[in-house]
Amino acid sequence: MTFSEKLRKAKKSIKSSSVDTYLRNIKRLRKQKNELPIPESDSKWLTSKALLGWYDKQKLNVRRHMATAATVALGVYGKKSEAWTSRQQSSMREFDQSRRERKMSAKHKAKMPAKGFDALKNVIRNMKKELAHILKKVGKEWSFKDLLRVQELVILALYYDHPLRLTYATLETKKTDGNCIYKQKKKPRGWHIQLTEFKTAGSMGKQVFKPNAANQRLLNKFVPAAELLTDHGYLLTNQAKQKMSKQVLSKKLMALTKRRIGKTFSVQLLRILYAMKHRDVLESATEVSEKLLHSVKQSLLYSKKD
Repeated sequence: MTFSEKLRKAKKSIKSSSVDTYLRNIKRLRKQKNELPIPESDSKWLTSKALLGWYDKQKLNVRRHMATAATVALGVYGKKSEAWTSRQQSSMREFDQSRRERKMSAKHKAKMPAKGFDALKNVIRNMKKELAHILKKVGKEWSFKDLLRVQELVILALYYDHPLRLTYATLETKKTDGNCIYKQKKKPRGWHIQLTEFKTAGSMGKQVFKPNAANQRLLNKFVPAAELLTDHGYLLTNQAKQKMSKQVLSKKLMALTKRRIGKTFSVQLLRILYAMKHRDVLESATEVSEKLLHSVKQSLLYSKKD
């Protein structure tokens, strides 16, 4: 049995995507001082002085992920290491302290647009003007190229309304028990987004919310056209007329913001900007936290100080 197979067996109770992340980070750790593949049973490479020395020179963001990867890998081997346990605890304490201070990183400061989160507002307004000739047509008159152009507007407009993670790539366009977007004819009428599978679903449970009025009108045009021009059954489409993956959505969002704003926005940065815009609200209300699908305490950590 390979190390990967052992890891998946040991972590069968958690999401496959989380196991993939563990494996990716363990491989990264292995490649620092050794070659792949990861040994099936020999764990000595993990506790070598060379690897620990490399780890100690890394930045906090690298250290916290690598310490967790090492601890998980040791668990697969059935081993423990005080050296890694202490390093993991130390990195987490340092990370928690850093987040409590809510200081903007140099990386995020460099990407910060002058208008913050509202930089999206002007972009959305201009895109609606550019696409007015398409939006005036009925869905059956749209070409696939029209669909992709309007889809860029849909992506930015939805993120401006509800800055989720990459969950928009998982929405089916019919009512299901999972993540979906559907139109309800009875009160409350209109488009609803239902989420049952997301990072904090375990603590928050199923979430259902309505996009704002402007997005209701946009979805009235877009979803029927998407259903006519594609057959995958999901809200977002890639260039090959297939369901858009989370990875492609992430790249699309960054390319869009780079082209339209001059700054590359990741989903994380969008969520930070949203929380910053509502920082005062976050300190006394739960509305913003619900849109971020976080607790108030967790959402406040997103609200960086200048």
